[in-house]
Amino acid sequence: MAQDSTEIRKKLFRSPMVEGDRLADNSTSMNLMTRLHIEHDMEHVYKTVNKDMHEQRLKQLRQKLKTLEEDDWRYQPVDKLIGLQ
Repeated sequence: MAQDSTEIRKKLFRSPMVEGDRLADNSTSMNLMTRLHIEHDMEHVYKTVNKDMHEQRLKQLRQKLKTLEEDDWRYQPVDKLIGLQ
């Protein structure tokens, strides 16, 4: 996923430059500002999605732990089965 965002950034920042590293006209500078705004929005969405996915995984793990704790009484401890207890 990090490679995808790097490629997107490269494409976004590839803009035509003129003599002396100055921007050609007002529309080019607006184009650059638009690209910067899009990149910022994409980063924000990417971070938000990652956070939401992480929280969802934690919620699923908590649910599995709760299920395991509820079912724990059904099974003998592993240590007892292999003779360590």
